[in-house]
Parts: sequence; structure tokens; C-alpha cells
Amino acid sequence: MIRLEGKVNRKMKSQEGHTVVIDVYLTRGVVTLLILALLAACVAAYLSWGQREATAAGSQAPLVTASTGMRQYYITRDSAYDGAHALTACDNGYHMASLWEILDPSNLTYNVGKGYIAADSGHGPPAGPGGWIRTGLDSVSSSNAGYASCHAWTRGDGADYGSTVWLGGMWNGDPRDIHVWESSAMPCSVNLRVWCVKDNVGSKIYLPLLIRSL
Repeated sequence: MIRLEGKVNRKMKSQEGHTVVIDVYLTRGVVTLLILALLAACVAAYLSWGQREATAAGSQAPLVTASTGMRQYYITRDSAYDGAHALTACDNGYHMASLWEILDPSNLTYNVGKGYIAADSGHGPPAGPGGWIRTGLDSVSSSNAGYASCHAWTRGDGADYGSTVWLGGMWNGDPRDIHVWESSAMPCSVNLRVWCVKDNVGSKIYLPLLIRSL
């Protein structure tokens, strides 16, 4: 309940009859209360209108669940690329992956339609086959995995080396840790598969839209 307080002066004047003149003086506090009451009424009307719209839509539209567009990756089906041609291995919309782009496979989706799959891959990546991978470093001459990059994938001779990685397939080590990636360095003249990842054109996250009838 909103109580308005103000000063009301009544003046009676007699001019060929009785005329009642009411002068109303509103204080600043009263004006503030009036504005707040008006805003509250507008908000209540808006919420009531939105509720009616949601109820009407709920009888026509099904529930929409949340979805996220996870980035896709794969390893090429064929071992057909030496170090000088690794950058050309991936399909349109994909590029040769850096290890740091696919380091955590649990945050990615393996593209079984484009990539190599093993008999027990299911919907995930295959364990075992290695492929060329970018290192994120400068172009250096090295035979150490993580440094070797076939001179930034421009060399295909056996004197240079490139880095390769694969998902570990042996789980019976001591103390039986399941490691994600294993690595090695291979001569750039060797034909191998290549790890590819989808171009990052901006990730999208769709928030859940819940519409229900009340």
C-alpha cells in the first residue's frame, strides 16, 4: 500500500455562487513514490504479456535442448604425405593441426566421416597410428620430437626430421597410467598420415531455450 502525503489547501471563494478551489502541493518524496509506482505497473504489465506469449508458444513448439558446436579433428586415412606435402593433406575447411589445437581430445569431436578409423574406434579417434603434427616452434633443424618440423613442413628429404604423435594404445605400463599422446621424430622422407583440425571460424554456444505451458 502506497501512502501519499502532501499539503492540501482549500480556499473557498464566493463569486456569484460557490466555487471550490483545491491547491495540491506535492513534495519531492511523493513525486518519487508516484514514479516508482508507475514503473512497477509497467514492469508488471510487461511480465504478464511475456507470460501469455510463452504459454501460447508452448502449445505449438517443442522443447529445444542445449547444444554446443565442438571443434572437429581427424587423422588422414592414407599414409601418403612426406614432410614437404603435409600441409596439403587436409580437406577444405581443415588445416594441419598443431598439437596445442588438439591436445585435449575430450573437448573435440573426431570426424569419423573424414578420418581413419580402427575396428574398435566407435565414434572416437583411433589409437595407434601416428601422424605429422605441427609444433608451434620456429623452423629449426632437429631430430627431437617437439622441435622437429621438416623446416616448417617445407622439406621432404631423409636428412631432416618432423614430429609425429599418436594416441597411446597400451594401457599396461607401470604404474598403468593411460597417457593421451605419445610422440616421436621421423625422417621427412617417410610417408605418414597427418593430423587435421577444423578451421577456427568462431565457436558457437547455443543456450537452452525452455518453453513450457503453465
